[in-house]
Amino acid sequence: MPSTFVFVAATLLLSLNFVRPLGLAVSDWLYFGSLGLAFIETFLIERRHLSCWWRNRFLWAVVLILFGAILSTMRSRHWGVALIELVQQIFVVTLFISLTWIMVRRGKLSWMVLAFIFSGVFTAGVVLIDYFTGSNFGPILSGTSSTQIWGRYAGTLGHPNKLGCYLVLTALLSLGQLLTIKPYRGKNFVQLIWVLLIAVQLFGIYLSGSMTAYVGGVFGIVVFYFSSRFVFIRNTRTLRALAVASVLVILFSIITSIDLIDSSFNLANSSFVQAFNRVQTSTARSRLFVYKEALDQIARNPWFGVGYDQLSTSGIGKSSRYLTATVHNPLLQIWYAGGLLAFIGWLAIYFSFGWSVLSLLVKGMHSKIPLQILALSAAALSILLMDQFQDAVHQREKWLVIGLLAGWIWDYGKRRSLQDKSARLGAFVMQQPQSIQPTNNK
Repeated sequence: MPSTFVFVAATLLLSLNFVRPLGLAVSDWLYFGSLGLAFIETFLIERRHLSCWWRNRFLWAVVLILFGAILSTMRSRHWGVALIELVQQIFVVTLFISLTWIMVRRGKLSWMVLAFIFSGVFTAGVVLIDYFTGSNFGPILSGTSSTQIWGRYAGTLGHPNKLGCYLVLTALLSLGQLLTIKPYRGKNFVQLIWVLLIAVQLFGIYLSGSMTAYVGGVFGIVVFYFSSRFVFIRNTRTLRALAVASVLVILFSIITSIDLIDSSFNLANSSFVQAFNRVQTSTARSRLFVYKEALDQIARNPWFGVGYDQLSTSGIGKSSRYLTATVHNPLLQIWYAGGLLAFIGWLAIYFSFGWSVLSLLVKGMHSKIPLQILALSAAALSILLMDQFQDAVHQREKWLVIGLLAGWIWDYGKRRSLQDKSARLGAFVMQQPQSIQPTNNK
């Protein structure tokens, strides 16, 4: 279907966040194009996928978000800005999730995962080229003023934290791809390629200097390791490959904690140490202060927010903000800006999706789940963790991962439910006494 190819192209270009013809990222234009084509295809050709548009399980929470945001918008200073923020949020949890679900139903999940991984490899490659050669391809593609922002690299994404969190997701998915390759003759070269791609992405995470990405990456690897271990406990070859991959990741992290370009090998110059010091001395203190400010505002009026124009990503000037800085926590800033109803709606989405992922991993202890899905699950849980320290709600890469996994879970859960019902029905029939056939005595 044409919409599938346009969706893949959009995902491949997702890391070019600041290549924006007519004000929108090039990937957004392509996603809109894929959305329009998918509407036509599902209404005229693929009617079996038509239900994806209204059976999205997040829709009931969207009603709360919409109602709360509209109430808060009446208190906004900038109505137009508030409306744009609301439309972006509603888009990612409704139409974008449903569109991604259709791609999963078409059996193109692997295409989407590979396209997303290559988008991460591209931006990580740009960072490494700038780092080793002193070039400025990152600023050219992102429009930033310099290669490094606060001494950290941002690549094509325009912000170091966004780069780090983006690469955490693609690196986890790459690890899943590496381990799906069966270790037999002729595949060693392919495995080596995947190891190199993972190394490039890990180095990009390191150069981002994002403590949130460091924590999210370690958390995701731990989740992936233990979930895979439970599922493939009898497959020693897979376990061995997973253990080797884990050791490589740990060793690479230790090696890159020293700035290899610095001939003095001064550990204090490493991005790990600088990130830790930054959190200790400034970041944590400033964010806790803003959290307190937001909580004070909520305590004064917990029912109605101050306006959706006050969201951290709205782009308004400091003079138009009520707080001294932006709130780096999506749930807290939603409550502060959108009121209690919007907060409950977003909390329901986060909680219900997180519960679905955990339930999937628990089920995976007793049934074989593809490694690619386990990698998506690890990435999704990393998103839920990293999100608590970020300010963006509607980032496309985040909702792409959530959409792919949610679509698989919704279809997988439906099939499992039908299988369980069939099994129970079969067991019930087998337990019934055999009917006595009447004999025909002549």
